Amino acid sequence: MIDERRPLLFLTSVALSSIPFFVLGAVTGEIRLGAMRLPASAAMFMIPVAVAAALTWRYSGAAAVPGLLRRAVDRPAAALRWYVLAVLLPVALAVGSAAAVCWTGQAGWRLPLSPAAAPGLVLVFLIAATCEELGWTGYAIEPLRQRFGMLPAALGLGVYWAVWHVIPLFEAGHPVGWIAGWFLGAVAIRVLIVWLHDRTGHGVSAAILMHVSFNATAAYTPGLDRPISVITTGVLTAALTAGLMWNSTSRTPRAIDALTH
Repeated sequence: MIDERRPLLFLTSVALSSIPFFVLGAVTGEIRLGAMRLPASAAMFMIPVAVAAALTWRYSGAAAVPGLLRRAVDRPAAALRWYVLAVLLPVALAVGSAAAVCWTGQAGWRLPLSPAAAPGLVLVFLIAATCEELGWTGYAIEPLRQRFGMLPAALGLGVYWAVWHVIPLFEAGHPVGWIAGWFLGAVAIRVLIVWLHDRTGHGVSAAILMHVSFNATAAYTPGLDRPISVITTGVLTAALTAGLMWNSTSRTPRAIDALTH
C-alpha cells in the first residue's frame, strides 16, 4: 500500500496555520495553569490534528479520517510497562530536577497548585496532547522515520516542535535563558516520545500519555519560572535521552528492557 502521508506539507501547513495564533498571543493576555504561564497562542494545540485530518481527507479520502482519529486510543501489542514508563518517567525527571534546584536554595518544595486540581488539569492536557500527537506521532513521524531513520527523524521533528513553541514562550514573558533550557528539554522529550512510539508498535497512545505527563508535572513544578529550574530539567532530560539512545543503538535490547522493570 502506498503511504499517502505528506509530512513536509504537513509541517509547512502547521507553521502557516499558526500565524494567526501568534498574532492573537501578541495582543492578548496570558493565563496560568499552576506554574505554567500560557499566552492565547497556546490554543494552537488544535492545529496539528486539524492539518493531519485535512491532508488525510485530501490524499486518502474522507473514509480514512476516522482511522486517523481512532489512533488516539490504539494500543498495539506491547508490554504494559511501556505505558507505565510513559507516565512515570516525566514524574521522575521533574522530581529529580526539583530536588536539585531546591538543594541550591533557588526554590522550595511548595507546590504551585493544589493536588485537588489535578483531575481537571490532566483532562485539559489530555485534550491538548491528543490533538498534537495525532499530528506529530499519528501522521508525521512514520513517513519521516522511513525516509531518514528513527533518530534523525526524531531530532528533526523535535527541533521543529520546539521552534513552533518559541514565539508563545516569548509572548508568555520568559527570558532567553529559560527558553534555551526549555528548548533543549523539548527536543529530548520529542526523541523520547518517538522512541516510545517505536517500542509500543508505532501506536499513538503512549505518546499522548507521555505528553500529558510532561505537561502536568511542569504545572506542579516549584520554581518553574526560574531559568535554573527549566535548564536543570532540560539537561537531565537530554542526558537520560542520550543514554537511552546509546543503549538502543550499541547494546542488546535487554539493556533497554532492564530500565522498565
